[in-house]
Parts: sequence; structure tokens; C-alpha cells
Amino acid sequence: MSHIKKFLGGNVEFQVQGLPVSCINKLRFYHVTNIKCQNDAIFFETPLVNSKAIKNLVNNFEYQVKENYNLIRGINFLLNHFVLVVSLVIALISFLLLDMRIYSVRVQCNDADLIPSVCKHLEELGVKKFMWKNKIKSLDLANNLVGNFDYLAHAHVQISGNTLVVNLVSATNHTRKVKTNFYAQYDAVIKEITTYSGKALVTTGDVVKKGDLLVADAYPDSVVVTGEVAFVNDDQISRLVIWII
Repeated sequence: MSHIKKFLGGNVEFQVQGLPVSCINKLRFYHVTNIKCQNDAIFFETPLVNSKAIKNLVNNFEYQVKENYNLIRGINFLLNHFVLVVSLVIALISFLLLDMRIYSVRVQCNDADLIPSVCKHLEELGVKKFMWKNKIKSLDLANNLVGNFDYLAHAHVQISGNTLVVNLVSATNHTRKVKTNFYAQYDAVIKEITTYSGKALVTTGDVVKKGDLLVADAYPDSVVVTGEVAFVNDDQISRLVIWII
């Protein structure tokens, strides 16, 4: 209720019986107005926000309170704050919408000669400034680039802020890529597997034996697999995370 009163921004009329001079002098700190004396009673007005403090001041005396609300001020207060709240909501929505778009595209490759053709291919796919981030994620650009360019070993695509970053690694000696299968070189537990082409047949945490098929139909240099391998030395088992392909 007190918040509503403050919101409406009205004033309070007090009538206090037997208020001493010392207390009357303190009233000036609370912006009281229209102080009148009639017999043993003191009449004055104060803004609504000060009413609680004055009630505590005159609590030991007999007093009456008449609260008046200023509806016009209340409506004005509401409108001002409504405009402020709406402005903040609009600003927040605008920020979120802007943050959902891409404003620059950066292509990086260890072979600069491949960059122009990759950029042209991205434009043909519709990858450009101001496109939605979720649309980029649906394109599966990494596999698309590796599959369409014979001289790309693998591609890594990420969104950094509002920038699309495409990191490319060219195939060794620009040899034409031929798909092959990858097999485990050790008995191991898979710790990480990343495939930029082909089909991974195992996942993190799988136990594999030497010679097990890990990735099928993938390009060379487009597969990364590490595993935890156990070595036995004098009845002591030690474990090491190494490349297993």
C-alpha cells in the first residue's frame, strides 16, 4: 500500500493534539506546509513520502491523518515510467536481434591461393554479412568445404562474436585427396575424435583394439583421433594419451 501511495504522489494532512514546540521545530525538516494552530491542536500538510517519518515523530501524541492523492501526478508518473520501461525493452530486443546476425566473414588458410575460390563458394552458398547465425549453423560449412575442394585437408568453422571465422588447412603437396579408412594403431580408450569428412564409427570413451576400424570413407588429414594407451613395464601399467591413427 505504501508503494502505491508514493506512486500516486499525493500529500497528507495532520492534526496533532498537544504537540510541543521542540517537535514543531523538527517539522521543518519534512517540508511541512500550511501550519496552523487552533486551541491545543496543530494542523499541517506534508508530502506523502514524509508521512511515515512524521507519524513516528508524533506517535506519542493524539493525531489524525487525512491522506490526499494527486491522481494527475500519479498518471504522469506512470506514463513517464512506462515510456522508460518500453524504451529499455525495445533497446534490449534490438540488441538481441543485432547479436543474432553476422557482420563480417574472415577466411584464413595456410595456402593463400585457395582463399579467393573459397570466398566465392561461400557467396554462392549465401554466406554473407547480416545473415542469421542459426542459418550458418545449419549449412554444415566444414564438411561442405572439404567435400567441394580437393586441395583442402580440413576446415574449422566458428562464430566469434559477430564474425564468421573459417580456418582452412590445405592438403599436403596439393595432391588430390582419395578417401580411405582409418584403423586404430594401439589398444586404447578413445579420448577425442574429430572428423571433418567420413563417418566416425567410435565415440569418446569407447575401448578399441589395435586394427579396429575408427573412421570410414574419410579424406587424409581430415581426421583427428587420440586415445589413452596402457603400457606394461615390469608389471607396472602406465597410461599415456597419444595419437592412435
